[in-house]
Amino acid sequence: MFTFIFLCYYFFSFPDYGWPIAPQNQVHPLGNNWGNFQNYGSGSYFHNGIDVITPNQQGQPVYAVAKGWVKAWLTIQAEYHWRLAICDSNLNYTGRAPGWLYAHIDPNRYHKQEGDSVLPGELIGYLVPWPVSGFDHIHFARISDTGRLWRRTSSQPQNPTWWFIQNPLTLIQPNTDTVKPTFQDARAGQRFAFCRNNSSTYLEPQNLSGDVDIIARIYDKTGWTTGNATWDKLAPYKIEYSISGPRSVPQTLSLIFKYDLFSSTDTITVKTVYKRDATCRSLGDYNNREYFFIITNTDGDSLIERTDTTGKWRTSDFPDGNYWVKVIAYDVAGNWTAESMQVRLNNGVGISEGKKIEKSLREEKDLVYDALGRRVEKGSLLQNRGIFFILEGKGVRKKVLIK
Repeated sequence: MFTFIFLCYYFFSFPDYGWPIAPQNQVHPLGNNWGNFQNYGSGSYFHNGIDVITPNQQGQPVYAVAKGWVKAWLTIQAEYHWRLAICDSNLNYTGRAPGWLYAHIDPNRYHKQEGDSVLPGELIGYLVPWPVSGFDHIHFARISDTGRLWRRTSSQPQNPTWWFIQNPLTLIQPNTDTVKPTFQDARAGQRFAFCRNNSSTYLEPQNLSGDVDIIARIYDKTGWTTGNATWDKLAPYKIEYSISGPRSVPQTLSLIFKYDLFSSTDTITVKTVYKRDATCRSLGDYNNREYFFIITNTDGDSLIERTDTTGKWRTSDFPDGNYWVKVIAYDVAGNWTAESMQVRLNNGVGISEGKKIEKSLREEKDLVYDALGRRVEKGSLLQNRGIFFILEGKGVRKKVLIK
């Protein structure tokens, strides 16, 4: 009786998409996630999957997360990069269809073959022992492709045309993330960095002008450690920002790592999201993980494109003055962290009347008062905003509004 109850509980409570290693109904540590910056010396790219780590456990079995048909068994680079592509649709379906990619399968042990059908929870292969100690992992991704087989053949010379279509962490369950994203100073003593649009000319936050990129340094963790503090550092799932001051920008979606990473190896597209120069240098390898996001580049859609580099904060459209820049970072589980920083615009916009008042202050007979009747001293006027009165004799000669 107990066995029957246990089996009923197991099969009816099992999530639609479990994890690809055992136990499938438990969260596992991640060594990389969807969209985080990568550069191992041969160019920058987005990580187009999640690396589910099996710390200090080599050769672990890999299990299917869903029903499907094996459409590819191939390697993209020698013995460590053999992979299975398993489509959701019948093997004979030739239109574009979604499926799952399971990479770093040991070719010398049992594994599924092209044409095989699989069921959720079925053994499909074993992890290959990884050459970097402790980083044994399954690279797991949601993909799509076309054709009966998802590989190059004489009749399909362009395959595989794999599209990386959705962050697996938005689909697999359970997905309990217990740690909020973390902000670090983008520059020494500065929470955010500011530079001329698409350049490495950095500006002081109290003297911003022209077209400006806002850069934030952020990483996330899941609370399930790989045993290596560097590998635990992941990219956040979503970033939003707002600007408040004399003129405001409402809370705006900067980017979300949810859907397509079609151009995962396109270095221009990667540079749209991540800043990588001598001042704000994004890193992503076994020894260093630093993510500097260009908050203002991306336009908030789910597909990051080359054209997004046109994004910027056009500060000349805003009156001079003090502003608060606020950035919010989220993980997939909805945990979030917000940070803000005060900056000052100095484009010479909206202060012409203030300059006239300063000229008047140089005339001994003119006095300037604020709306509360307090005397305004020369040199402090332009650090304030509001209504000011110029007095000549016993009368008000002029009322001025500084925005």
